Amino acid sequence: MNRFFFLLLLLVLPGIMQAQTLESILKGYHAAIGGLDKYPQQQAVIIKAQTQGGGGGQKRPMTFTLKAPKSSRMDLVIQAGLTYTMAYDGKQGWSIQPWTGSMDPQPMNADDARDAGRTIKLLWNDLMSSGNDGSSLTYEGKDEIEGSEVYKVKSRYADGTEIIYFLDVDSYLIIKWTTRSMNSGVLDESDMFLGEYQVIDGRTLPYVFEQKMNGETMSSTYIKEYQFNASVSDALFSMPAKQ
Repeated sequence: MNRFFFLLLLLVLPGIMQAQTLESILKGYHAAIGGLDKYPQQQAVIIKAQTQGGGGGQKRPMTFTLKAPKSSRMDLVIQAGLTYTMAYDGKQGWSIQPWTGSMDPQPMNADDARDAGRTIKLLWNDLMSSGNDGSSLTYEGKDEIEGSEVYKVKSRYADGTEIIYFLDVDSYLIIKWTTRSMNSGVLDESDMFLGEYQVIDGRTLPYVFEQKMNGETMSSTYIKEYQFNASVSDALFSMPAKQ
């Protein structure tokens, strides 16, 4: 009988330890960013930024408007009078692409709408929702990024998308996440590096986002301001009628 319970313990102990490790990492992360109470659901946040292509060059104004749990919008000024818009209202994604010669909004396909919807994760990521958005979290052990030891936490979605979060073992802040998803039947993988954290009104927030694919920098985004408790109508995220 004792041998039976010993063998049973060997089977269940790894799962228990994994759950305890994941719980402690999430607790450490939540404390590091200032506490989940600083990021309430149903709140709107406006993020003012500038973005730059991977090859450098001109920085262009960009505004993210996010409203938990699912609404997001991004407006990128291409040049005076021309703005690229990408939005998701919780059900439908749409965009305005001025380089096509039309300022009419166009609905997105399913893959693009999914990606637009996950813009919300610039602020409310999977480690904050803890599975409430349909994802499941697992602890994947430790790794090293640019000389820093990190925890790895993987988020999985029903559609097969995976997001791996890499958290510094000392600060518990995210220094990178890797997204793997299918787009038009092809597996895409991209990395987002986060840095230049600052503490503002009790919240610890990243002020630089660098997106890479295959090790090559695709874009760098520099945050100018986070505006919490913004007053934003839900209509901002809905696709307007064509002009």
